[in-house]
Amino acid sequence: MCCCCCCPPAISAIFCLWAQSGCSKSSVAGALTFFPPDPPLYEFERRDQEGNLLPDHSDDDENNTDNGKKKDTTKTGDTNNDLAQTEESADAGFDPSHRTGETEEKLQSPAQQLVDRAKDLRKQAKIRNARDAKDHQNSVKYRLKLDSRLHVPRYERNAVEAVKIPAKNGIYVAAVIYRISETEQGIAPHGNNNDKNNSKTKLETRQPKTIIYSHGNATDIGAMFPLQAVIAHSLDCNVVMYDYSGFGESGGMALEENTYCDIEAVYKYTLEHVANNDPKSIVLYGQSVGGGPCCWLTQKYQDIGGMVLHSAFTSGMRVLTPSR
Repeated sequence: MCCCCCCPPAISAIFCLWAQSGCSKSSVAGALTFFPPDPPLYEFERRDQEGNLLPDHSDDDENNTDNGKKKDTTKTGDTNNDLAQTEESADAGFDPSHRTGETEEKLQSPAQQLVDRAKDLRKQAKIRNARDAKDHQNSVKYRLKLDSRLHVPRYERNAVEAVKIPAKNGIYVAAVIYRISETEQGIAPHGNNNDKNNSKTKLETRQPKTIIYSHGNATDIGAMFPLQAVIAHSLDCNVVMYDYSGFGESGGMALEENTYCDIEAVYKYTLEHVANNDPKSIVLYGQSVGGGPCCWLTQKYQDIGGMVLHSAFTSGMRVLTPSR
């Protein structure tokens, strides 16, 4: 058995997380690599098929529910528990401040804090996945609600659509679609240009390009929405932004393999519902950590129209170390 008592706290924390997760390298990589904004800078309002607002249920509410009944978290109950623990600690000769309350949290080692955080994220992911699956079954609709701290440029509200896309791993991926109406462009007919019958320009509908934007770390589609609106109108194209698993309104946990399922689900949905089944009209945009899933997808679907990598990383170790 390996002993890490002499190791630096950070190394001990990583080792404990690796052991607690069943020697899962992906769990350790996810904890070190992904940092979702907390709290998110947006939320999805839930609405029924008639457009009526549905009550919101936070993950904390679900955690405090046991078999459909709220757990007793009243102040009186807490006081009784504290008194019982105080009497028990006094009999045992212990200081109760070392057993309960904030002191215990402060005295936790970095390793235990990291392990506890991973456990909480797994519990929240399970709750979110179950709720999203139920919403999908009941055809619940979503509406984007941005954080009041954001400075958002003027945009067409009717052009914005909030969706949760089911992925093959059971996770529902939160995405925001900004649609630009199809435009008409003039195309000269074939034949003699001097022919009076051919002098009129023929108009045909042009399928706009669609950008699937994979954002960087420590942000979400709420914070990225102002840029999404600017890109859509500046380039006259559709823009689809999505959150990785564990980010914002997306279910699941932030793991490398989940990001591949995320972008594949978003691509298939975009291809069918936005791009009229024309893969050549889709361009992937990967910023920072988003470059990874973009490269993975283009290797699998080589008929995609193009890819842009913005400040992409060259290796995972260079992200975690001062060396650049």
